[in-house]
Amino acid sequence: MTKIQHCRLCNSDNFEIFLKLGTMPLAGNFLKEEDVGKEDSYPLDVCFCKNCASVQVVEMIPRDTFFRDYRYLSSVAAKSVLEHFQTYASEIKERFLPDNGFVVEVACNDGILLEPLKNLGLNVLGVDPAKNVVKITKDKGLDVIDDYFGFNLSEKILEKYEKADVIVGNAVFAHVDNLDDILLGVKNLLKENGVFIFEVNYLGDMIDELQYDVIYHEHTMYHSVLALKKFLERYGMKIFDVKHLDIRGGTIRIYSSFNNANFDISKNVEYLINSELKKGYDKLETFKNFAKKCEEHKSQMLNLLCDLKKQEKTIIGYGMSGRGNTMLNYWKVGIDILDFGVDASPERYGRFVPGMHIPIKSPRPLIDVDYVLLLAWIFADDIIEKEHEFVKNGGKFIIPFPTPHFSP
Repeated sequence: MTKIQHCRLCNSDNFEIFLKLGTMPLAGNFLKEEDVGKEDSYPLDVCFCKNCASVQVVEMIPRDTFFRDYRYLSSVAAKSVLEHFQTYASEIKERFLPDNGFVVEVACNDGILLEPLKNLGLNVLGVDPAKNVVKITKDKGLDVIDDYFGFNLSEKILEKYEKADVIVGNAVFAHVDNLDDILLGVKNLLKENGVFIFEVNYLGDMIDELQYDVIYHEHTMYHSVLALKKFLERYGMKIFDVKHLDIRGGTIRIYSSFNNANFDISKNVEYLINSELKKGYDKLETFKNFAKKCEEHKSQMLNLLCDLKKQEKTIIGYGMSGRGNTMLNYWKVGIDILDFGVDASPERYGRFVPGMHIPIKSPRPLIDVDYVLLLAWIFADDIIEKEHEFVKNGGKFIIPFPTPHFSP
């Protein structure tokens, strides 16, 4: 582990730490039984750049540690996520590629977007460094390169393929230390009038709804439109549109192109930037206040969970995600509170939560359980609908954010 000396977006050294979440294991490192207690832990500090208003984790972990054996599969997510990517694919086709074309997706995971794009008749190529996930994607008949995307890989792609009409990157722009290399690759591979579209968790939702659970080492950056606009401008690119979406706890979809490309800038861009300035996302004090609220929320959650255990209630975790691992490790909640956790991804069955060592089991009827701590709370509506029998029998979900509460 090393620590940043300069901002990842603007290269300034004028940044300040505003939040310390303590020592944490890697949130995506779901443990095999023989590895329990042997995992590494690192500080998790978050800073604000006073030069470009970006927010980022201070610690830098080698990327192979995260992504060569990756335990997240997009396609086993909630129904709303699957529908999101179906709609996303249709929009790309209808808005930008009515006559077909070539789409490259950076960090394609198991093909949740590539597959519907291909089904719409588009030529598609995926890039992803996770060997175990790439195998799953290739088994679906999709063309995928097992590697990290950057300038060097874009050169290799151009040896075999044409330039891309559209390059897509979802949940990747917040996951890498070297965003410059990705942008250089995009510029090299994208057609002159092409479009670079990417989705990231939105800093505004993190601050407004106190979503500190989205913070972990794998998520190096927490993006605002304000900071992203400045970053893209360094590479001769513009944001011509942006959508604020409810998916995954709050996401922005950025539409960008070269400055001379034939795209008018939407009013959405100015609206969100003005909103961010009004809320003080360009001021350090805003983030210091956020840090104070995180501590208060932690106390509220621990009081609630400890009160239930004093009443001898049975509590399990539901949705053992990276977000969930941040919560559990920040709160220091282990098997003294949660009997076990369940998750929809077969990649996590039989493994254990890093740090807190809670066993993870496959989904099962929620029998002899009083309360379910909904760690995957961003999919609350989908999960509560799915587990209607548990609710019908009097069971309750504990929803952590924005304030701890029960549902139904």
